[in-house]
Amino acid sequence: MWIFLAFLVGVVFLVFWSGPASLPGNTPKGINTLEKVKLSGSEQWISIRAVDRGKPVLLFLHGGPGSANLALLRKQAPELEQHFVVVNWDQRGAGKSVKPFANEHMTVAQLQADTHALVEYLKARFGVEKVYLVGFSWGTVLGLSYAADHPENLYAYIGVGQYVNALEGELLSLEYVREQAQQQDNQEALVELAHIASTSYTSADWFDQLMIQRKWLLQFGGVYHTRDSYNHEAWMLFTAPEYSLVDFMFWPSGSSHSLKQMYPEVLQVNFFKTIPQVEIPVYFLVGRYDYNTPHELVERYCEQLSAPAGKQLIWFENSAHAILWDEPEKFAQTIIHIEQNLHR
Repeated sequence: MWIFLAFLVGVVFLVFWSGPASLPGNTPKGINTLEKVKLSGSEQWISIRAVDRGKPVLLFLHGGPGSANLALLRKQAPELEQHFVVVNWDQRGAGKSVKPFANEHMTVAQLQADTHALVEYLKARFGVEKVYLVGFSWGTVLGLSYAADHPENLYAYIGVGQYVNALEGELLSLEYVREQAQQQDNQEALVELAHIASTSYTSADWFDQLMIQRKWLLQFGGVYHTRDSYNHEAWMLFTAPEYSLVDFMFWPSGSSHSLKQMYPEVLQVNFFKTIPQVEIPVYFLVGRYDYNTPHELVERYCEQLSAPAGKQLIWFENSAHAILWDEPEKFAQTIIHIEQNLHR
């Protein structure tokens, strides 16, 4: 009984202790803050960092669904803070925005509404008419949709690991890992991948099938070109001052819940059909070895996309899907050059 009570007290302590509400380093000119905002009726966390709060606002949409990381740009692309007001957002149900034990229901439409609410909040807070929008992986579903629906609010849209046709992308990704398993004569992979049907993403055990495929995609270099595990990302989350111990503990469940809630809906995405044109400048940052969101689909989509204000596909020759880990310096410089070229 005493052991149970001690455990219960410990759980309550963790649940209600959310860590520091801000980070040190604010200056009269700069900004470095970690705070809650209410988006579409839901409290969610953002970080805002810049050496000069008068710089253009850049909003980063993380991947997943559910793969939040408030520390990612701070650690991997710190130079951005010299040129932008960098805003990271832990989306509804993810990262620091997880509501433990709430079993929150989420839809793509909800997250799209949250994105719009956050852009409007940032415009009002910093007194700007437009922002830069950068989406990564799942964040590109939100980002490209927002760019098509609200071009008046954006200077440019930058898609990193862009989703295009989600189901076709999954089939190409599965084909890739099977080919790699055969070439490397990896019998364990061949056995596990043999049980995944091309239609598995509509089956009752689709999540388990997806996790098996993603395991081998990681091993065969379709996620990172420079790593074959997620240990570096876990360590960043564990050591980041943006997250408390309770945030770290509930991060996996929030990520899993977000993915299970929304990925069947994400698989319906086909921007070839739904977004044939975007009115603002569009940039696609593409890893040559990306088979999470297969690069050939992004290349084909960029060729077909009508973009009167301009479009560009920028190759990252030493990257797979996770460009921010494979080539972080080039990533930062590319974003900075985009802004400089647009405002010459």
